[in-house]
Amino acid sequence: MKRRQMSGAQLAGWLFADLLLVMVVVVLGGEAMGDGAAPPCPDHTNCPTGTPTPSTPATPEPSTPAPSSPAPPTGGLDPTTRSITVRTDPEALIGGSDRAAASIRDQIARQTKKFAGERAAFVMVFGNAGRLAGGAVDTRTSTAYAEAVAKQLPSAAPQFFPPYNKEIIRGYHNTDPRIPSGTAEIELFFLLH
Repeated sequence: MKRRQMSGAQLAGWLFADLLLVMVVVVLGGEAMGDGAAPPCPDHTNCPTGTPTPSTPATPEPSTPAPSSPAPPTGGLDPTTRSITVRTDPEALIGGSDRAAASIRDQIARQTKKFAGERAAFVMVFGNAGRLAGGAVDTRTSTAYAEAVAKQLPSAAPQFFPPYNKEIIRGYHNTDPRIPSGTAEIELFFLLH
């Protein structure tokens, strides 16, 4: 089997995508766990339970036995991703065609039905559109196509996708020349339960 080498630009794109995913996992994991800090109590009135106040002596908390095994982790992104693929005329979608946008929304709505009860937490869209001389994928057009598809997601399935925000719904180019122009692969990340 012949292996194809990736260019520096392709590796940089994937590295950026991986680093962004790691940052999202860290942020979501931190939010799920909380910072563990107690609220400030400068005047020693209305202090949280277990914090002594000057007027009342501290009462020791009853000790509880340590659990025999740690609780399973909650929060953060599930490392298992799912994906759906949509296709349309990339130039038409980038240009604002209502027909191309409706086609993308219909495909997304149909395909996300299989994830009933779930909600996407982070989404990466990889677009493949246009060819340059010599057959190489046009990365600028492909990225614009991916971003145009990304903007359609919330209106296609509002109960499934979060509101559009470039931090959680990102568009990237896919430079694989074997993928037909006009293809967008939508990689879905869910929260751990």
